[in-house]
Amino acid sequence: MMIRIFMMGLFSVMSCHVMAESLYLQEMNKSVLTEQQLAESKEKIQAHKEIEVLEKLDMPPFHQRGKMNASLEYSPCTTCHLSPPHTKSERTRTFMNMHTQFIACESCHFRPKDKQLNYQWEDVRDGTAIKAKTKLFRQVTNSKEKPLERVRALHSYYKITPFYQGEAAVLRKNSQFSQETNRLWKKGTEAEKIERRALIHAPLEEKGSECSACHDKDEGFLDLAELGANTYQANKIYNNIITQFFTRYKDEESRIRIMSILK
Repeated sequence: MMIRIFMMGLFSVMSCHVMAESLYLQEMNKSVLTEQQLAESKEKIQAHKEIEVLEKLDMPPFHQRGKMNASLEYSPCTTCHLSPPHTKSERTRTFMNMHTQFIACESCHFRPKDKQLNYQWEDVRDGTAIKAKTKLFRQVTNSKEKPLERVRALHSYYKITPFYQGEAAVLRKNSQFSQETNRLWKKGTEAEKIERRALIHAPLEEKGSECSACHDKDEGFLDLAELGANTYQANKIYNNIITQFFTRYKDEESRIRIMSILK
């Protein structure tokens, strides 16, 4: 009788653990790594160098670096990736890094094809879902009755995050898996690090989504109205001049006139 009670309790704990496991972890745990994935992971790890971020990098009277986005500290991605993370393209990196203030990394890079995700605002500090509201978007209205009103962003801890079956489909920095990964990175062998890095990246898309995935009314996967955007805000997002430029001109040497942005 005691054994039966013990086993029932054990299965209950295991069941709770499975239910609490995010979709990201579920997809990762069922990944079967290929030789190519392991080879790419090995190349990345062997080429990795610690980068020291210098604080006082400014050229008076301008070009002073602003404060780093503190919300990124809650993402396990920045354990290895720089903060801000997008660095490769000189043309797009500023625009892409601006998105890290209100878009979770997984919203662009975690897109399982056989799962239907929905997107909600979330407080990344504790994983709390935030009720959709208009003031989560900066520009509120621009009509004849009411002049353009700008509201101060609540703060960058509120981000649009993928959810699956009521749970955020992300990897937490304070999760047991992330803590085990940190310990492995300090004391593990190179082979263990190669496998762990490949496993973490297996469910992800390296390039992420195209601009049209959010900024095109017909192709976009975000329901802006459901996220709290009013008609004016949604139209400003769908008709963003910078994303239109990136979509039309693929060449890295192409440039945009500053006057076009200020219209």
